[in-house]
Amino acid sequence: MNLNQLYYFRELADQGQYTKAANQLFISQPTLSVSIKQLENELHCQLFRHAGHYVKLTPYGQIFYDTVVNSLDTLDNGKKKLKQKISQDQGNIHIASIPTAIGTILPKIIKVYQQESNTSAHFIYHDNPSYQVCEGIENGWYDIGICSFVPKYRSFTYIPLYTEEIIAIVAKENSLTKIKQISPEELRGENIITYSQKIQIGKDVTDALLAAASDLTITNRLHDELAIAGQVITNNLVGIVANTIYLSGFDIHKIKIDLPKNTRQLYLVYDPVNQLSPEIFDLINFLKGSRQMIQDLANESVMDSNYHD
Repeated sequence: MNLNQLYYFRELADQGQYTKAANQLFISQPTLSVSIKQLENELHCQLFRHAGHYVKLTPYGQIFYDTVVNSLDTLDNGKKKLKQKISQDQGNIHIASIPTAIGTILPKIIKVYQQESNTSAHFIYHDNPSYQVCEGIENGWYDIGICSFVPKYRSFTYIPLYTEEIIAIVAKENSLTKIKQISPEELRGENIITYSQKIQIGKDVTDALLAAASDLTITNRLHDELAIAGQVITNNLVGIVANTIYLSGFDIHKIKIDLPKNTRQLYLVYDPVNQLSPEIFDLINFLKGSRQMIQDLANESVMDSNYHD
C-alpha cells in the first residue's frame, strides 16, 4: 500500500466513476483500475461495487474510506503547516488581496509599514477574488488576505479594514446624468447590470439592492467593473458597482446611491488555526492600527474621477 493508492481510492470514492476520477488525478483509467485492484488484493476485500457506469463503496470500502480521509487530511494539513513554516523562516510573507487593492492601496501600506518597523521580511503579493483568497489561506498558499467576508470560511478571523463605495454608473447620453444621487427605489423600471452572484461582492450588492427594492430588474451580471462599465456604455444600462480605479478609463457619469456604507466591506483575513510568525502578527497589528490611513488611501485612489461630467 502506498500514498498514491490512498489518494486514488479517495478520489474514486468521491467521484463515483473511473473516468472522472482518472481525469481529476491526471492518470489513465487503466492505471487507476490496476491500482484499486492491487489495493483490494492487499486488503483481502472488495472496496467498490459497480452500478452501471458508476461505482459505490461496499460496507468494507466505507470503513476504509473514513480512515483514509482522516489520515490524508492529517497528512495534508501537516504538509501545509510545514510549507508555511519553511516560507516564514525564509522571511517571506504571502499576502493575497482583491485586484482593486493589489496595485494601489496595498503597496503604499506595506511601504509605510516597512519604514516604521524596519522589517527585513520579503512580501509576496497575490491577486484573487475573495473566495480564492480565503481558499488560498485555507490551503496554506497565503498567510493573510484582504477580501470580503466569505460565509464558507466564517471560522477565519475577519478584521474590518476599509470600505469601497457602491455607486450607479450610466453612459453620458443617459437621462440619469441629470442627477447626482439616487435611491434603489428610484431605479425601478431601469435595466440594471451588476456583479455575478458567484462572487461575494455580487451577493452583497444584490442583497442590499433587493432589500431596498425587491422588484428591481437586474438584466445582466458580470465579474468586474471593467466588464460592467463596458456594457453600460454599449447598451445604455445602469451599472451598480464599487467605485474603484477600474472605472477611471471610462467616459461615464457616476451617481451616489443610497445603500449601507458597509455594503462593500473589505477585511484583513487570516486563519487563527495556522501558525503565523511574529513578523506576520506584527504586520496584522500594524494594519489594525492603520485603518483610517487605509480608508484614506482607498478614497484617494478614486478621488480624481469621482462624480464629474
